Amino acid sequence: MHCSACGSTVGSTARYCAQCGRRIDRTHDGPRAIVGDRRIVTALFADLVDYVRLVAEHDAEDVQQRVDAAFEAMAAAIRRYDGTVEKFIGDAVFAVFGSPRSHGDDALRAVRCALSVRDALGRVPATGGVDPLQVRITLATGEVVAGRRDTEGLPAVSLTGPAVVTAARLQEIAQPGEILADAATVHAARRPLAVDDRGQIVLRGQPHEVHVMAIEGEMVGAAWLPVSHGSLVGRAGELATLTSALDDAVASGHGRALFIMGPAGVGKSRLVEELAGYARDRGVRWSWVDNVSYGTAEPYRFIRALAQQLADEVGTDSGSLTRRWLFTPEVDPTAARRMAGAIAAVARDAEFSGWEEEAAFAPTDPAVVRAGVVEAAAAYTARLRDELGPRVIVIEDAHWIDRSSAEVMTELIPMWLEGPFLVVATTRDEAVPAWAIETSPDPIDLAGLGLPETQELVEQVAGLRLDDDDLHGLHDRTAGNPLFVVETVRAGLDDGSLGERDGRLARVRPDAGDSLPLTLRSLLGARIDALDADGREVMEVASVVGMSFDTAVVANLLERPLVPATLGRLQDARLVAGTDVPDRHRFAHPLFHDVAYLGMLASRRRVLHGRLATLLADQEPRVGVGVVALQWAAAGDRDRAVPLLLQAAEEAQAMGAPIEAGGFWRAAADLLGDGPRALELRRRAAAELEST
Repeated sequence: MHCSACGSTVGSTARYCAQCGRRIDRTHDGPRAIVGDRRIVTALFADLVDYVRLVAEHDAEDVQQRVDAAFEAMAAAIRRYDGTVEKFIGDAVFAVFGSPRSHGDDALRAVRCALSVRDALGRVPATGGVDPLQVRITLATGEVVAGRRDTEGLPAVSLTGPAVVTAARLQEIAQPGEILADAATVHAARRPLAVDDRGQIVLRGQPHEVHVMAIEGEMVGAAWLPVSHGSLVGRAGELATLTSALDDAVASGHGRALFIMGPAGVGKSRLVEELAGYARDRGVRWSWVDNVSYGTAEPYRFIRALAQQLADEVGTDSGSLTRRWLFTPEVDPTAARRMAGAIAAVARDAEFSGWEEEAAFAPTDPAVVRAGVVEAAAAYTARLRDELGPRVIVIEDAHWIDRSSAEVMTELIPMWLEGPFLVVATTRDEAVPAWAIETSPDPIDLAGLGLPETQELVEQVAGLRLDDDDLHGLHDRTAGNPLFVVETVRAGLDDGSLGERDGRLARVRPDAGDSLPLTLRSLLGARIDALDADGREVMEVASVVGMSFDTAVVANLLERPLVPATLGRLQDARLVAGTDVPDRHRFAHPLFHDVAYLGMLASRRRVLHGRLATLLADQEPRVGVGVVALQWAAAGDRDRAVPLLLQAAEEAQAMGAPIEAGGFWRAAADLLGDGPRALELRRRAAAELEST
């Protein structure tokens, strides 16, 4: 059995872990449940304004009714976006997005939740003369340690990290009705937001300035781009396919459906945004509906969102436009009743303006509703064609389209193709919906950029060309994924590991590790969080071994057999891949390895590195002393690591490998601290590097 906090092996009767002192939880059988980790979250604090004054000036019962209604509205918004209410604190609520599970878009969920909370409180009815309620909301994004805390026998999950503190401190400067966020949240939302930049602010108790922004809302109809004002890189052929299809649709009056597929960050939205500019130049209208992971269970969300966009375009509400377009004198009354019933049913199950009264009398049979929606969509499409002409309809993140809309897409898209409409849908390559394959059998499959295009993208971000050796390293690490390239370069510029050298961008701090931006940790962490506990544990343990790993070594560290089905699921999820060597696997991408490794508690990492060091030291054939030394160093075992690191450094120097020797000396110095011996080793390492 293992300690749930640090992963150490514990005896069958032990009550406490000998490694970290944590009480042993024996309530779970089977694979270890991961109850402690490091993860990226967005923290949200929402605080009712003037609560103390309201209590002093009004009847306590009236105030309680208003406050209860406000808290229920807050909780409902948090639930809608799949956040977690951590606690209610007097007149405030603290929630997190990204724990216990990451979704990949948690910052955006938190922003939209904040906007919903502010709007919802404005609709809380006034009672007993109590003033309208106002709220101040604050957001911050960053790494937290999520650990289990057991106080007086009451288990709970605690979150500790700068993001929680920053969100709480922002409450002290937020004004009534404001939504304040740190810049990390605005950037991680990866959507165009209307913000008022408040600049760098020193918050109480914080050692560094925080870049603060007031969020005013979302910018509708604009796509988020990872590079501001940059030209499209490396997608000329794919763009030509899209523009040619649009030209054909406009000229012939008959539509096309094209599907763009690829992993997150590969540039699907960027390609579509380039098409949008081309369409606008030609005077072709444009509808862009982004589907979201938390909207998959919201009935007919996609269809309602498209209807609302069209209504906004002509300056009316969705209900009025639907009535005007569908219920004309020439429409058969029986058909009108069928369509009206279906639309009212949709309005009953989810917000749709103008149909609240009819919703009470809508049909309840799903088949009847679906048939009515399809019939209404056909009539709507005809009016759309006749009244507004050619159009591009973008279905963003089609893998997240709601179930109700997905059921009618195989009928809806052919209707659009009867008119001058170009339908462009984007999806992730691991989650292509069945209806997409039926309607667009030849998708545009985006892969990573090549080396020249990666260099061009780096130059857009940094204004400098990247040194050739560093370019190859960046390309290997990111696989040419444009988002990964941009975020990695920006992180390197921010932490100082990248800088100008001889007129080029280069790694100016060779001792610095590759920074992993918050956006990527959140995005890729969601893929790992989607696994079961067994799969997550295998990913963690394998990340300690390295980019590639033997199944026998992982099983040894797990101290139990590695279930083949678990590896199969990891391969199906495209997180790991097989190799030509039997029983040897590798991570499908270096960043998956990094996210799995960084997601572990440091205490657990140290224990696993110690086990691996012991295993490597005893195995045959023997591995190099430097390999074992670095494992003991990662385990934090100075007594075992330092002598081996010094031996490895001398061997490397003797073989004419000064960079490797310097690395071993620096590792030993880091373990020794700041004493004279550590300073001497750092000087030796610096001298070896200068000699190269």
